[in-house]
Amino acid sequence: MNYDDFHVSVLLTEVIDYLDPEEGDIVYDGTLGGAGHTVEIIKAIAPTGKVIGVDLNSQTLSTATSKLELFAKNVLLVNDNFANIKNILLKLNIKKINKILLDLGLSSFLIDRSGRGFSYLRDERLDMRFSPDTWPDAHEVINKYQEKRLKEIFLKYGEERFSGRIAANIIKYREAKSIETTGDLVNIVRQSIPGNYGKYRKGNPAKRVFQAIRMEVNRELESISKVIDDGFEVLEKGGRMVIISYHSLEDKLVKTRFRELEGICTCPPGLPVCRCGVVKKAEILTRRAIFPSVEEQEKNPRSKSARLRAIEKIL
Repeated sequence: MNYDDFHVSVLLTEVIDYLDPEEGDIVYDGTLGGAGHTVEIIKAIAPTGKVIGVDLNSQTLSTATSKLELFAKNVLLVNDNFANIKNILLKLNIKKINKILLDLGLSSFLIDRSGRGFSYLRDERLDMRFSPDTWPDAHEVINKYQEKRLKEIFLKYGEERFSGRIAANIIKYREAKSIETTGDLVNIVRQSIPGNYGKYRKGNPAKRVFQAIRMEVNRELESISKVIDDGFEVLEKGGRMVIISYHSLEDKLVKTRFRELEGICTCPPGLPVCRCGVVKKAEILTRRAIFPSVEEQEKNPRSKSARLRAIEKIL
């Protein structure tokens, strides 16, 4: 296997430009996935650099291990949640790193081949866990959560306009029997959305609900927030953090955290001197989110919602 055998990852050129990996760097790839970004990073940091490749899904990690066999001297592979960056580095006896990359997209393997019910296009058992060792799964959420909580999840994580109707219909369905598969859930969502509105909605009507459940099951926003805060602490001065997100909630969180690290004065307007004590710790490298080119979106439709943001640590 050689470099050309790896698929081209989302925003690959832009990732390398903003991450700016150099020979000898230690790079934390918190979302290893198909390892497309990883191989390009290895090209830049070899022969002495290391990539710490992290993935919570053991099947994905196993596939990546096979792909990266020829580059083993440059890679340290870890089966864990990327949010546990401090503990991961402690176990590896590494105190500081130079670069951090997070591609928050759901891997093609999980969607197409995992059998864990991530896709609304397949009729599979409700699960949606990145790792089978975590709890609850999607089946537990859909069949045990109260109506109010379901409504909150669909609205908060999926920005679903009809969250109340969907939650109510889930409860009604549960009175007769449990909701076992993704197909069951898709049918409930379809019946909950008014026909005159559904025709204007792009894509599968269950898309937002599936996103919301997945985020609840895997505590995704909490993990992102933790890895940004803890990851920034272990970055060397001059180190960079690059994050690719795929929906507005993720992007808003990343943008907010990056602005806080850059330093935002909270003093009332008109004060001649800042008194809030804000400290500028980082420089934002992307004033606006970077999106895939039209050409990339045409080649890879799944990249359409991707947006990249980057910072550099200055303190």
